[in-house]
Amino acid sequence: MGARLKRYSQIADVMVKYGFGIIADELDPDGRRRKKLFKNDTMTDNRSVYERMRLALEELGPTAVKFGQMAASDNERIPPELAVELRKLHDNVMPVPFEDLRPTIEEYCGNIDDVFEYFEETPIAAASIGQVHRGILKDGTIVAIKIQRPNITEKIETDTLIIENMASRFEKINPALRAYNLTGLIADFTEMMKRELDYVAEGKNADIFRKNFAGDPDICFPKIYWEYSGSKMLVMEYVEGVRVDDVESIKILGYEPKRYAALGFRAYLKMIFEDGFFHIDPHPGNIFVNTDGKMTFIDPGAIAVIRPERRHTFIKLLLAIVNSDVDAIIENFQKLGVRIDPDDMDEIKDGLYYALFGAESANVAAVDSGASLAAVPDLLNQYGIQIPRTLMALLKVIVMILGVGQKLDPNFNFYDNARPYLTQIVKQQYFSPKNLKRTTHVMMESLDSIMKLPKIFNNTLNKWANGKFQLEIVAKDVDRLSTTVEKATDRIIMGLLAASLVIGTSIVMYSIDIPYTANVIILMVLAYFGAFTFAIVTLVRLLYPNKKKRYYDD
Repeated sequence: MGARLKRYSQIADVMVKYGFGIIADELDPDGRRRKKLFKNDTMTDNRSVYERMRLALEELGPTAVKFGQMAASDNERIPPELAVELRKLHDNVMPVPFEDLRPTIEEYCGNIDDVFEYFEETPIAAASIGQVHRGILKDGTIVAIKIQRPNITEKIETDTLIIENMASRFEKINPALRAYNLTGLIADFTEMMKRELDYVAEGKNADIFRKNFAGDPDICFPKIYWEYSGSKMLVMEYVEGVRVDDVESIKILGYEPKRYAALGFRAYLKMIFEDGFFHIDPHPGNIFVNTDGKMTFIDPGAIAVIRPERRHTFIKLLLAIVNSDVDAIIENFQKLGVRIDPDDMDEIKDGLYYALFGAESANVAAVDSGASLAAVPDLLNQYGIQIPRTLMALLKVIVMILGVGQKLDPNFNFYDNARPYLTQIVKQQYFSPKNLKRTTHVMMESLDSIMKLPKIFNNTLNKWANGKFQLEIVAKDVDRLSTTVEKATDRIIMGLLAASLVIGTSIVMYSIDIPYTANVIILMVLAYFGAFTFAIVTLVRLLYPNKKKRYYDD
């Protein structure tokens, strides 16, 4: 508790120092001495408010820096001038002296000289949680060594508790903020920070991404050298290249920048909708173009996972947004648990239609300004509707990737690239061998129920014969009953034939060892469709016989 109170005071002092005293008053209302000490600091400060915000975050330390880095990618919610300042946080983090890191290095590697032929003491990159040094192993392999800052875990735990309390307090002060689910967003941020503190988890994430993209010649993830790695240090393959947003350097390497707009977009669509395992912090400092022309993703500490059943709904939702299908957008939101008041439904539909109207001709810049993806959650927030956090993360990541794409290729069209890809994914999911097997199982269960009809009918006749129930019929009804029984028997036999056809087809198709080519899948679908249609027609005719002759009571 003492450390937390001390940290509250430090945050308040920094806020006042850079001219944000109103926030300091909320944190530390009794800080009169502090107010007197800093009351004139900002009167002669000619720096912009956005620059002072960035400086305040830098002085507050790694947690605030990380929060600023995330905000820098959220272009649709913050002023462009602030985004420009916050992007500097990716590069301007003060490094830790090498001697302070030596104990961590020796904890995992032993004597540095025994493992490394060369170890560069000056870091090549400094981030909020750790910093990266370059080295050469004894076998000549060039590696990047990512080392966690000393005592960073305790500092982040204290800061995240403070941020959570601040978010809860701000929502109580201003109830309008609840629509944005501020506490939920902070909870996600806190969870992400905890994951990023565990370098073992980050290394495992990198291994999963490497496996998922093993067959892609244009995308790569660094290899992890586990014999020298642990929870506070990672030794990985060194990436020689330039940041993905450095257009001029990409051209110097001899590659076309706009190629990487489409490539990065495709990579993330695969991560999200095919693998259900995606990186949720794709700022340009985490994506490189290496000297071989491959797009390389680093720092995969922050990830999100989408279960297969929800993944399919997310696909249909994004496809509905791409197609400006308002009814489908609402339907898929409701499938994801979004509750919409019926009284607001028409207004929300009108708002969605207006936001998406004509957006198909919009480029990335229009999307970033709220014409498309960003407009959907913003509109729901206006009606106090909370969106699932995973969905918010998904939409935010896509908008972030589009922001990078805008710089690489101003003519990059979100709709032209997304529509065919999402449509293809939907087709693959519906007609994949796994889905066909599941469909076959459901059909066989349904046909099994149909095959039980004769037994049910026989039991009914037995009860009738044993006098369990009585029917009052006249003579002409007996003839009609006899005719009905004959027709029903014929139709049941036809249904059994249809069931046999489906079951026989299933046994044949799944007992032979053949590859599932496109032609084979088409034949399977046609066979199932024909047999299933035959069975359905038979069942409909059984339930709804065509009465050509009507009988009337005298």
